[in-house]
Amino acid sequence: MTDRAPEVALPVAGLFGVVSGAVVYQFLLPDWFPALATAATYAGAAYFYLAFDIPLLGTHVEFTDREHKFGYAVGLFGVSVGPLAVSEYAGLSNSGVLGVVVWQLGLLAFLLLSATAAHRAS
Repeated sequence: MTDRAPEVALPVAGLFGVVSGAVVYQFLLPDWFPALATAATYAGAAYFYLAFDIPLLGTHVEFTDREHKFGYAVGLFGVSVGPLAVSEYAGLSNSGVLGVVVWQLGLLAFLLLSATAAHRAS
């Protein structure tokens, strides 16, 4: 990470968050609260992506033992289908379901990128 990276990453990440929140508000969930949550989540993920130059689709978590890999795969499956299951159970509309999925993708990206950034910084 260079000294200028946070100076550039923070405003660009903020812009990315505003745009993602506006898209969610305009097309998926016309409520300020989920749009704000989505904007903040994507802004945080974008900051770590830009400031630390972390590949978004790169490997962030690696396990060598087969049991650990299986446990991670099961948990990742649960995290992936969880919003769809809860949305179906709650009877949310299609745009509501998509809004939840979009937010959760940002959540996963934020958690992975921030953890990778923390490891690189230490």
